[in-house]
Amino acid sequence: MKTSTRLFSALSILMFFLMTSCASTKVTGEWKDPNLTSKQFKNILVMGIAKQPKNRRLYEDEFVRQLQAKGVIAISSHTIISHENMWDRATIVQTIENKGFDGVIITRVVDFKARQQYYDVNMHDYYNRSYHYRVRSTTDQQKFSFESNLYDAKTEQPVFSLSSNTYAQENINKRLDSYITTVLNKLVQNNLL
Repeated sequence: MKTSTRLFSALSILMFFLMTSCASTKVTGEWKDPNLTSKQFKNILVMGIAKQPKNRRLYEDEFVRQLQAKGVIAISSHTIISHENMWDRATIVQTIENKGFDGVIITRVVDFKARQQYYDVNMHDYYNRSYHYRVRSTTDQQKFSFESNLYDAKTEQPVFSLSSNTYAQENINKRLDSYITTVLNKLVQNNLL
């Protein structure tokens, strides 16, 4: 009976460490234009700065989906600006003017770090050393530092900025929704949506 209790306790501790190691998004900085009075953005272009078109599409589409769920008109930039032209300022400005956007959200990865974590649970020898149990788990964790800026399309000036660290195991795409939710919650709290 004692052996199963100890085994259960050790496995519970291991699961706690594994679950807390995948904490998602932490805000590291936030700024809002102090001169901005009461302006809410209703028609937003979402741009994700990424080298890989697939990553850009995944990010932008999820951000648009969450904005639309809040009643905001939003469009992913990849649907109207090619990957080759996403670096061309004139193309972007012309697209914003032609489509009548009042705001632009641009997100970029500022920093990336990866690390491995090891968790050991050593079940001591039981029954005169005839039973030995050991659990070893390796966790790869990635830390992405993101920065999202909301620009007023008319003035081309930033009105809001959010910096954060997002932690993910294995694949960042599983954590993008957490990051985007954090950004949207901050935009709502600042009365920008």
